[in-house]
Amino acid sequence: MNTAKSPRGIQEADVWAAADALIAQGLRPTIERVRQHIGRGSPNTVSPLLEGWFATLGPRLGVSESAQAPADDVPEPVRQAALQMWQAALEQSKQAAQLQLQEREALIAGAEKTLAANEQHLVQREEAMHQQKKAMDEAMKLARSQAQELSRRLDEMQQLLQERESSIQALRLELTAKLQQREADQQQHAEALQAAAGERQRLVEQFAGNERRMLADLDRARQDLAAQKKQQSDGEKRALARHEELHLRFVQSEEALVQARGGQLSAEQALRAAQERVADLKALAAARDPQLQAPVAADAAARLRSARPAAPRRGLPAKTLRKNRR
Repeated sequence: MNTAKSPRGIQEADVWAAADALIAQGLRPTIERVRQHIGRGSPNTVSPLLEGWFATLGPRLGVSESAQAPADDVPEPVRQAALQMWQAALEQSKQAAQLQLQEREALIAGAEKTLAANEQHLVQREEAMHQQKKAMDEAMKLARSQAQELSRRLDEMQQLLQERESSIQALRLELTAKLQQREADQQQHAEALQAAAGERQRLVEQFAGNERRMLADLDRARQDLAAQKKQQSDGEKRALARHEELHLRFVQSEEALVQARGGQLSAEQALRAAQERVADLKALAAARDPQLQAPVAADAAARLRSARPAAPRRGLPAKTLRKNRR
């Protein structure tokens, strides 16, 4: 008896022992009864092992065709019963084997159909996967190209950013220097404006003093002239001499006034030049910083208004003096 272990873990001895036990109980060994007696095993595993048991049953019972004479130790009724049981079991086994064969053929046909469908599906999937792989390869190639282009652009942008940062730093240094220069120019301009304002005030006061003295002299001359008209010709001569003297003083005063006005015009021209310089500096600063445009314009207008000199008082024209002289 072969004791090799089956693929399912059922041994031939287990099947044969179960079949012998069923025979001892008066039951015909079948695949299902053997499985129930053992408690495990599939029909496909039990069936060939049970067929092997049936194949050895005849020789064991002494009813094999190759036997020349029946065994003397087996009673005839038992031999006949065993033979009938053997034939019935053999017929049932053949029927069961035929049924299993048909079932297996049906399963094989279904499996072949399923296998063909699976093969077709696999071919389609393989083709789809091939197309997907091709598309993915193209996408990867495009992605690598785009990545290289992006990397190149990133390097260019980083280089450009570094250049811009260097330019911004240089512009900041230049702006700082120009702001310092503008502050120095503003200080100088303020000092110049202060000096010009003092000079203008001095000239105005001087002109006012000269005008007051001139008016006082004219008043005295008129009084003297009125008194001298009552006198004789010698009084008229003295009045004429006095008038000539006053006229000379007036001419001298006008000359001094003209000189003062010339100095004032020179101061105003210097002031305007300084104001234009300040306006240019402020315009340059405003062009660098747009937030300074409005304050710069307002400050320039305010300085221009404050720097305009007051209109000087004009002296008496020479025509009036000639009239008084007559």
